[in-house]
Amino acid sequence: MNFILNGEPIVLTERELSLSGMLQQQQIDASRGMAVAVNDQVIPKSNWDNYHLSENDQILIIKATQGG
Repeated sequence: MNFILNGEPIVLTERELSLSGMLQQQQIDASRGMAVAVNDQVIPKSNWDNYHLSENDQILIIKATQGG
């Protein structure tokens, strides 16, 4: 499966992969303060386990930071 993650091409051998499975495989900590959009559509965290990625999806991960 090929997809774009934050502007970088990613190639995986899996044919079927959930959004949460991809995050685990890419070693991305899915803790609080993170939003994920697939093809410009925000996917609620409650749907990450059931949302299956498709070939050439564009995935954007945004993490909140704190500071002042």
